[in-house]
Amino acid sequence: MASEGCAFRPGRPVWSAAAALSVLLATAAPHASSQTIGAVANLSFGSFLAGSGGTVVVSPAGARSQSGGVLLLGQGPGAAAQLNVVGTANATYSITLPDNNAVTLSDGNGHAMTVNSFISSPPATGTLSAGGSQSIRIGATLIVGANQAPGGYSGAFSVIVNY
Repeated sequence: MASEGCAFRPGRPVWSAAAALSVLLATAAPHASSQTIGAVANLSFGSFLAGSGGTVVVSPAGARSQSGGVLLLGQGPGAAAQLNVVGTANATYSITLPDNNAVTLSDGNGHAMTVNSFISSPPATGTLSAGGSQSIRIGATLIVGANQAPGGYSGAFSVIVNY
């Protein structure tokens, strides 16, 4: 017999959350006209049970963890966002991530969750390889309310790469 604790039972409401990645390439340097940037993967917090609320964290490496009463479910693993920068070999650039409380995911029915603590790898600045490319991976923290309505939540965030 299963206990009433945190065990997953069919029929319990499930939450999932994802944010689409939007990127802007800002150029100021003469060599920057040859730079391009493209989104490869969106940020996904995966599937979870809200429980008494807490957070779901996805690291830039794609590792997922939780705090508080949130219970992670295996059928919807999380994923870090990824973008690729291509251009002049060894060119340096800066990365601007969203501020806290600037990104909200919605279920389309009036319920929302906030995404905070964006973090990237590489952090703050990057340098293209000798071949002229680099991948940037982005993680963040999803704030899950104690009485969060179940459903699929989505939204978008922007990243600025400045040469």
